[in-house]
Amino acid sequence: MEKYKILFISNIFPPHVRGGYELGCLELAEKYTNLGHSVIVASSENTPDLKKYPEPQHIDVRRIFSPVKYYDDNYNYHFQKNSIYLYEKIMAFAGYLEYNCIALRRLIELEKPDIVWIFNPLGIGPLGILDTVLSCKAKVVIHLMEHIDGVIQDHSKVVNLTAKWKYLKSQITAISCSQKILDSSSKLGEYHSNNLIYNWIDFNKYSHHISNVNIATHQRYGDTFNLVYFGQLAQKKGVGLLFELAKYISKSPYNHKISIDLYGGGEKKFVDWLKKEISHDESLSKIFHLKGFLPKESLLENISQYDMAVFPLSDDEPFGYAPIEAMLTGVPVMITSKTGVSELLQDGYNAILIKNRNNIPQFYKKIVWCIENQSELEKIRENAIITIKENFDLDMVTVPALNELIAEIVPSQGYSFDHILTVCETLKYPYFELSVKNHLVGARYKFIDKVVDFLYQYPLLGKNLQNIVRYLLQKRRNNI
Repeated sequence: MEKYKILFISNIFPPHVRGGYELGCLELAEKYTNLGHSVIVASSENTPDLKKYPEPQHIDVRRIFSPVKYYDDNYNYHFQKNSIYLYEKIMAFAGYLEYNCIALRRLIELEKPDIVWIFNPLGIGPLGILDTVLSCKAKVVIHLMEHIDGVIQDHSKVVNLTAKWKYLKSQITAISCSQKILDSSSKLGEYHSNNLIYNWIDFNKYSHHISNVNIATHQRYGDTFNLVYFGQLAQKKGVGLLFELAKYISKSPYNHKISIDLYGGGEKKFVDWLKKEISHDESLSKIFHLKGFLPKESLLENISQYDMAVFPLSDDEPFGYAPIEAMLTGVPVMITSKTGVSELLQDGYNAILIKNRNNIPQFYKKIVWCIENQSELEKIRENAIITIKENFDLDMVTVPALNELIAEIVPSQGYSFDHILTVCETLKYPYFELSVKNHLVGARYKFIDKVVDFLYQYPLLGKNLQNIVRYLLQKRRNNI
């Protein structure tokens, strides 16, 4: 593969980490740097409450985008009724942010990348990002590890730019991290092409753990069957279900033989609630333990001592890095059957699959089976490592597939950036329909609210006013 100048784009980037999306971008940036390519990462400034990972030392990171403050609980709480903040949030997740478009255009003009590789554009104005990139002459690819169409659709109820999104998608080559993501990415139109390339594991980073996975059964299993979960502590990740499982275990015959440890951070309100519930139940506190956040290396060392890793993830989980990492440390994995990574797993062969994570009694019976069939778990963990090497090896599987795809992409022909600036100007101010139900909360709009309320008191006038405004707005947006 010839050497390229590659510009990666990610809404957030270490040390700001929410999950596997930005870590995936980091790993590919590091890998292509090591392969001799010139790599730049464009991302946002970090909000202070969300720094959770070491700052990358050998990657050229340009923090040109405004902070993605919408992931910060404090911002959302304090500005939840501010209409300007809410409108900007809509633009951030389903529209254009002018300052980000300008910053990105300037960076591309300065650096002239051969490839623009978009990771997560949510929170930085996804339509603006795609439009700006396509306006430049470069190969363009978007790496999908999230249900982006669903998020854009959810944020398009006030200002609907989905027709524009469909058009932009039709001009771009996409990579989907699982069949689940590939299927969901056609909700709002089709990409120029969409290619299934599963997420990866860099075996060089896990060689120490892989060499130590052949732990004898009698060394691993003691009097207590120790379960572990690690990752984001959130309801959508199934942590609430693990809490319910622990309560169920506390009333079962195995209440002294099973423990569940959880590593990671998460939503403060949810974590505080868990701590409070645990402190009020002595029998539960002996089973269910919050271990806090650990750096990756220390975390993997700890995980290798557990009997099984449990991940009751939601059915719409795009992929799931944590289960793969657990398998690499030699720990058998129990996971819900419809996640992205589960597409390559077989129940009883390389994992234990949960069909219905909400069925706590069945969940419990699966764990009891594992306790009573520990010799089977040894076979499962051995098969899991074989599966990972065959499907997720970054050097042997992923990079060759990515290189082959990149070579086939035709560069964008480019077009005037003035068009994008015109769109941004059109969307700069809230285009709420002038309806009583859509009052703008800020003081700036109180007078117009009163005028509209007065006019709507007269049915004929109010109806005509609404029809005129709706027509003008729709006509204006259709020209975007």
